[in-house]
Amino acid sequence: MGKSKSEILNDFQEFMAKHGGKYKEWYVGTAEDAKTQLFNVHKFKNGADKGLFRAADSEIQAAGVAEFFTNLGARGDDSVKRNADQVYAYKIAPHTKQ
Repeated sequence: MGKSKSEILNDFQEFMAKHGGKYKEWYVGTAEDAKTQLFNVHKFKNGADKGLFRAADSEIQAAGVAEFFTNLGARGDDSVKRNADQVYAYKIAPHTKQ
């Protein structure tokens, strides 16, 4: 079972505040497997990049979290995708792919 939308929003806001930058410097998206999405699609580098992911209760809640941050200026994909009940965020770096 995943976390609630409000719990994920709090986790992400705390993480983003801790690692700095404006919302436009972050990417937020949803996936069925957020870890694979981060490393294989976005070219996230463990240890060098700042990012996190959480399992939501549903793909609708995950998309709601992504939508919250894209409305604040983050880059990302906030569409509801089948089985994409994980939400992730990472700080954009020169080598990452949006």
